[in-house]
Amino acid sequence: MKKFLLNGSFLSAVFSVFGLVKSTISGKRDWKLALLWISWIVSLIAIVAAIADPENDEDGE
Repeated sequence: MKKFLLNGSFLSAVFSVFGLVKSTISGKRDWKLALLWISWIVSLIAIVAAIADPENDEDGE
């Protein structure tokens, strides 16, 4: 859990969702908004996969 909370890219993805939610609530809903959500989800999955990669585990577990 500490690996996620101290990772800069993970924190950036978490804080960027606040602007995305704000634009979802206040903006018009079209294909661009759906594309923003899809890109955010894909980037979050890539970040979590990179952090949780067992081959690069520094703990040696």
